[in-house]
Amino acid sequence: MSSPNGLICFTNCLLPTEDGGLVQKDLWIDERRGVILDSQKTFFLRKERPDRVIDLGGNILSPGFIDIQINGAYNFDFSVYDGDDEAYRAGLKRVAENIVETGVTSLLPTIITQERSLYPKILNLLRPYTAPNSATLLGWHAEGPFIQFAKRGAHAPQFLVSAKEELKSFEDVYGKENLADAEDWLMAGDGTRTMQSVCV
Repeated sequence: MSSPNGLICFTNCLLPTEDGGLVQKDLWIDERRGVILDSQKTFFLRKERPDRVIDLGGNILSPGFIDIQINGAYNFDFSVYDGDDEAYRAGLKRVAENIVETGVTSLLPTIITQERSLYPKILNLLRPYTAPNSATLLGWHAEGPFIQFAKRGAHAPQFLVSAKEELKSFEDVYGKENLADAEDWLMAGDGTRTMQSVCV
């Protein structure tokens, strides 16, 4: 539900300070512009008050960070799959439930260049996931195997693959079912084909 003037006040909340403390203070935002407002200036200069007030019941209100490249955490490595789907899901759940303590509210699990046959299975398990009181898994980020040999860095050379057949190469390695809206990430704005980092 949006506010008619776009102003929202979060009240009865604790806001983090630069020194790591918490202060009880209202937070005003302009949802149309996506900005945090100075409540005093907005009230006295714009002569506006929020049309919508949300009581947070004394809870902490802070930014949620998005980790767009995380290989694992809490003794779980997203790239390691031993054939046990339930154990893998339990590891994902453990990461999602615990990483919120660091301020991360969403993450993109990243898998490294590895044995080709593992991609379809792991990527299928890394589908978006949301649960109460845990971070949201947004999909997946694959660091390979489509990496130029000369620029491979620490990636194992025996697992590198070239994308000679463009999209078909990605479908063959990752599994067609694991690629959503593939044309969106394969097509540049001007219609020319380009290879970009694959995040689904």
